Amino acid sequence: MVITVSLPQFLGRAEAATFRNQLLVALEQKESIAVECADAGPLPSLWIQLLHSAATSAKALGLSVTLKAVSEECRESLRAIGFDAAQSALVLE
Repeated sequence: MVITVSLPQFLGRAEAATFRNQLLVALEQKESIAVECADAGPLPSLWIQLLHSAATSAKALGLSVTLKAVSEECRESLRAIGFDAAQSALVLE
């Protein structure tokens, strides 16, 4: 089973803590995660780190974290920090 979560409208620190808890619950339940990104603009580096960390943890458990419907702004923010989809556990759809 895959748990789908959406990025919140505002990507601040408080929202990151809540989102992190959602990711942890999914991983504790041994579920892969799909993150709906259709309305996401550029991702702050804190959020990129959070998603990458969750994806790395998921991969170690034989699960995955997939970003769905990734906007061009979101892709650009990933490229700006040197994100390499081929080398990352984070899956872009």
